Amino acid sequence: MDTRQYVAHAYMLQGVGREEASRRALEYYCDSARVAAARRANADLATYRNGDGGNSAYRKCVAAMEHTVEANSQRTDVTGYMALFSDPRISGIFATRPAYPAFTIPFVRAFGLVRGLWAAGVAVTVLAGGLVVLTLRRLGVSVPLALLGQVLYYALPTGTDSMQPMCEGLLLCVLLGGVLGCVRILQGRIPSGVAISLAAFGAAACVKYAQTLLAVAGIAGMTALFVFVRWVRRREFPRPEWVLLATTAAFVIALQLVIVTLGLPSTRASVQELMSVHYNKAVPPHLLHEFLRLNLAFWREWLRDALVQPLGLLLLAAGAWGALRHHRSFGFLIVGIAAAGFVNQAGHPEVAMGPRLLVMASLLPVCGIPLLIESRTGRQDGKRGQALKVLPPRGLPAPERQLY
Repeated sequence: MDTRQYVAHAYMLQGVGREEASRRALEYYCDSARVAAARRANADLATYRNGDGGNSAYRKCVAAMEHTVEANSQRTDVTGYMALFSDPRISGIFATRPAYPAFTIPFVRAFGLVRGLWAAGVAVTVLAGGLVVLTLRRLGVSVPLALLGQVLYYALPTGTDSMQPMCEGLLLCVLLGGVLGCVRILQGRIPSGVAISLAAFGAAACVKYAQTLLAVAGIAGMTALFVFVRWVRRREFPRPEWVLLATTAAFVIALQLVIVTLGLPSTRASVQELMSVHYNKAVPPHLLHEFLRLNLAFWREWLRDALVQPLGLLLLAAGAWGALRHHRSFGFLIVGIAAAGFVNQAGHPEVAMGPRLLVMASLLPVCGIPLLIESRTGRQDGKRGQALKVLPPRGLPAPERQLY
């Protein structure tokens, strides 16, 4: 359902009128409902003989949405790039995310709407995998293990969600660009690292500013914790980490000021939209109480599912172990992004959305597992080299042993 908002926004960016853009987006949306219904019917024993090709689902979708478009076209509070097929308060949230609709325009013009959105997903997924390789290589990981990180990006929810016709793929891609800039800062290449990270985080804010704010705040918070621990244990303030902390903290403050100054939808508006079931019901009078109650129920079910299928938890633990073991400051950085993913999910405790809102946490195993293998293999190679030096073959004369 998010895709129709982005499609309408993209059409309006190309100069199409609001009502026409909304109807074109609904045509795409309802046709996808037809295709999905036809696929289900063809694989259902009860309906595969007499299915109607999803035409009934298409007609039902058009009838429901056309009424909403006609009603909202008479409203005066629909402005900017807001679409007409949903409550203006929902459309207002999506209208503040221009980067992904703008990114899809050349692909849609070249390949058509359906194939163009698919091609845009392929492009950002491949590019993000390449950024994973570059980041791991800068951290000293061998080429095969850097390629393993790329494979993990494609195989884990990061790759699945990047291929969807939504903004998560582009968001992950530009966030990885920011992570690459942060790594350059940690390695002492401060001017280029600051420039790359700020440019990437700024682009990410144009994709989805709320999640970008969480991710960069997670980096700043965990870097501050790292600096504090180093000061307590060694009474020293490492300069690259201080620069990274100052850069990310300044970005968080600047982005928050932009949100307040422009009057962009806040966290409270997001919670109201969630608790009113996308404004289809009244907003609960005790908003915070109901939100915390829903969160408690959600995380209870999430933990139950995670314990039944613990692979996800094991991957997160292995990623955290590997990142912190191989490069401590980078480990804190990537753990901060993973924590931001959990905070983002806590802000939208809705089972129907699936794991999409938690996808930033999957960057932890993507980067951490190759680092874990690298640290283990490097340690074993060091031990083998030391053994060859200390334990020469028996039977050699004393002068020859000196050579080993």
